[in-house]
Amino acid sequence: MTTTRERSTGARFGNTNSTKKVRDTSMPPWFEWRTSKRSARCIRFIETYCVVPKGHGAGRPMRLAKFQKELLVELLDDATLRAGVVSIPRGNGKSTLVGAVALWALYDDEHSPSVPVVATTIQQAIRTVYDTARRMMEVSPELADRTISYTAIGGTKLFVPYNNGSLLPLAADPAGLQGLDPSFAVVDEVGFVSQDLWDAMVLASGKRPRSLVLGIGTPNVEKAGAMHQLRELWTSGISMPGFRFVEYAADVACRIDDRVQWSKANPAIDAGFLAVDALEMAAAATPEASFRVFRLGQWADAAECWLPVGAWEACEDRFDLVEGARSWVGVDIGLKRDSTAVVVAQYRPDGRLHVVGRIWDPRAGTIDIADILAHLRDLCDRFDVAAISFDPRLFELPARQLEDEGLPMLEVPQSVDRMGPICANAYELIVSGRLAHDGDALLTDHVRAAQQRPNERGWTLSKSKSRRHIDGAIATCLATWEASQPEPTPAPTPSIAWV
Repeated sequence: MTTTRERSTGARFGNTNSTKKVRDTSMPPWFEWRTSKRSARCIRFIETYCVVPKGHGAGRPMRLAKFQKELLVELLDDATLRAGVVSIPRGNGKSTLVGAVALWALYDDEHSPSVPVVATTIQQAIRTVYDTARRMMEVSPELADRTISYTAIGGTKLFVPYNNGSLLPLAADPAGLQGLDPSFAVVDEVGFVSQDLWDAMVLASGKRPRSLVLGIGTPNVEKAGAMHQLRELWTSGISMPGFRFVEYAADVACRIDDRVQWSKANPAIDAGFLAVDALEMAAAATPEASFRVFRLGQWADAAECWLPVGAWEACEDRFDLVEGARSWVGVDIGLKRDSTAVVVAQYRPDGRLHVVGRIWDPRAGTIDIADILAHLRDLCDRFDVAAISFDPRLFELPARQLEDEGLPMLEVPQSVDRMGPICANAYELIVSGRLAHDGDALLTDHVRAAQQRPNERGWTLSKSKSRRHIDGAIATCLATWEASQPEPTPAPTPSIAWV
């Protein structure tokens, strides 16, 4: 039986920003459902009481797509699951789905449910999931009659008197989240929050028999943040009891115009609420790496990465450098806290230029310049080294010592004028497949981390813009540049005229 007892929210809850009166405080009809599976109850609740607030199907009752139902089954029906992360590209109804699930978690629980929505800022939390949920509540008479909506600064929330439940937006403040006791928590755009924030949410949960922390979002343009770290652990095969990672993404190094891959990464296309022409426009108008991150769900290295995604990986092909063969060496010396890299380039029998690098990482201890000099001497003993290219800014005195010993040292100041064509040459070798490498993990990380710095003459690689060490990339550019230059033609021996 439904009661109609009215209650003034301002007097009872001390918030004059809410003037709405709750007209229904009885137990709701969904508490009488015989359905016991959490995913089935959630789906039924959403399709019965939630209305699409905007976009495709706005104003109509929500009808969940097959992939959305399957996702809810995976996340809600495992009683051991305490935390999950969903990586999905933009445009797949993320905020609408999560807003509706948050409402279900708020209303379909008898035991004082607490449903925080966390984002990098409280404005973001309000603007995305929370506002979506609030609008759904407002247009549903059944839900609106049971809910008090607070809008006070620092006190924005939805409150449900019959079960003492609350849904509230929060900023990503790890210290402030420790005291929470969530029954269901949403971490929006989890790809852009810190691991500390995620850890705080997980540590705050688990105080109830059933609770779930759900992180959802697109990958980050940087390989950083909670989602990336959790994905690395998950894909490495490390056992993570109570945790699940769900990823919607295109295959690595796929063509960005591959429409089969568009559908693989974006299940909303086949579901009928993501238009293909939106991806066509994005593919034509945005940088490739950005398209891969936000539309294909891939972890591109950076929105300004100097190489197309997968180009360096496609060049991997092991080869043993030939002793005594003509070779070229590039050296990039780092400062005290920077790396130092030496890369050797040598032509393979098939005409490709093969590079092998050695990198000294300062995190492994102090870099000994004597070790670097010894390595360069060893290379000259093993191979017919035509040139050792180096920037004299940090290596001038050691280079002079090596030059005095007979090593072919070549000064290459890393000015914009000099480095522009040098970097462009390496780019062309890589994307055309005329360069090969052994797949060394550290050299690969340096190459993939490098970013372009545009200038009035084109571009170079930027250490300041790049988020990790790129000395291996610079050394590769130096070595391959000299290897690509025509060998000087020996001057003819002058003839002697006998009189």
